[in-house]
Amino acid sequence: MIEGVGHHNRLSTIQEIKSLSPEAVLEKTQRVRESFIGIPIHKGLDGYPYSPFPLTDGPIHPTLVEDMADLLIYHGNFEGADLLVSEGDRGGGLLAQAIGSKTGIPIALANWHKEIPVDMPDVIIVEAKVGFSGSGHVVIRGIQSGQKVIVVDDLLSTGGTVGALIGAIIKAGATVEQAFFVGEKINMGGRDRIAKRFPDVRVTSLVKFIAEGEFTTEANE
Repeated sequence: MIEGVGHHNRLSTIQEIKSLSPEAVLEKTQRVRESFIGIPIHKGLDGYPYSPFPLTDGPIHPTLVEDMADLLIYHGNFEGADLLVSEGDRGGGLLAQAIGSKTGIPIALANWHKEIPVDMPDVIIVEAKVGFSGSGHVVIRGIQSGQKVIVVDDLLSTGGTVGALIGAIIKAGATVEQAFFVGEKINMGGRDRIAKRFPDVRVTSLVKFIAEGEFTTEANE
């Protein structure tokens, strides 16, 4: 049982969010979508298409983060989770904090390091290749064997970060069935890479878009 928000309160909060009217869900979805579409693209490492979204680079209003958290809870299954895992850099931490505050699920944040840092007890280190950062290592602690873990993050792009996160969770002896993202660059192949490596992990994203040319554009699916 988690500390803080009890299981009954967690279920009550989740049920309240899942009972949002279609109109409220649509309004939240539109606000979130607008924060990812039409953003300028900058070429980064090896031509990687980088866009400064409000969630990843700020500034972002807290109510928009709340919209994102509500929609992920609305579409997901957080009732039986023991732990939320995200990255400490950029928007993942904001998103995990918002979901954790609503559900009471504890949070473990991973950090990216170019070189392997000083080893500490209960630390999991896995190699990672992140599109905008290059090759390095994802470092995380606090995952316990047997836990049911949900991955939440701001963006799914090449799949390098989430692949490392899922790998760390499995290495710790925990299980992950769901990975949730606010935005997904569908032309970067991340979903397919995750499906090949971790076929049992269900990937869900709120906004699918294409990052090419000068601006991000909404995908026709």
